[in-house]
Amino acid sequence: MLAKRLLRYIQIKSTPNPACLKFLTDEQVLSEGTCDFADPKFASISPLATEIFELPGVNRVFFAKDYVSVTKNEEVPWEALQDTISSVIEQYLTEKRPIFTDDAPQEEDNYDSDSEVIQIIKEILEGRVRPHVQEDGGDIKFLGFDEETGVVSLELRGSCVGCPSSSATLKDGIEKMIMFYLPEVKGVRAVDN
Repeated sequence: MLAKRLLRYIQIKSTPNPACLKFLTDEQVLSEGTCDFADPKFASISPLATEIFELPGVNRVFFAKDYVSVTKNEEVPWEALQDTISSVIEQYLTEKRPIFTDDAPQEEDNYDSDSEVIQIIKEILEGRVRPHVQEDGGDIKFLGFDEETGVVSLELRGSCVGCPSSSATLKDGIEKMIMFYLPEVKGVRAVDN
C-alpha cells in the first residue's frame, strides 16, 4: 500500500515590488507578528529562511502569519525560482519541520509606557496601515517618534524594501493618515535597519 502525501497549497502572488513574490500558504507560518531576514547572515535562527537563501538570487526572506515573501536580484528570473521556493515551503509545512530554532526573535511592544501620541501612532499603524501593507507582502515597524521634530521613524520590511511605490505609500498614505489624526506629527521617514 502506498502512503499518500498530503500536498499543501501554495499560492504565488505578485507584489507592487517586481523583485518580490508572496507565497501564500493554507497553513500558519507564524502565530503572530512578522520576521524579516534582510540578509542570509541573519537567517541562522530559521532553517526555512536559510534554505530559501541558499537558492541563487535570493536576497531577502520575510515571514508573516500565512505567507512568506521572497525578494530576489535582477539576474535570476522568477521562472527559475518560484517552483523551488514553493516546494521548500511546502516541505516544511507538510513535514511540520520547525521554521525557527530555539533562538527565535521575540518582539515586545509595551503600550503602557508610551506617551499618548505614540500609542495613537501605533494604533493607526496596527489597525489601518499594516493590514494593507501586509496584503502586498510587506510590513512596517514603528521605530520611534521624535517629539521635538514631530517625525515618526518606521522600518520598511519584506516586499516594501526596494519597492518603487514604497515612498509614495510612505508619504501619500501613511504620513497623511497619521498627520490627519495627530497634528503633533510633522512627517514620516523610513529608516534602514
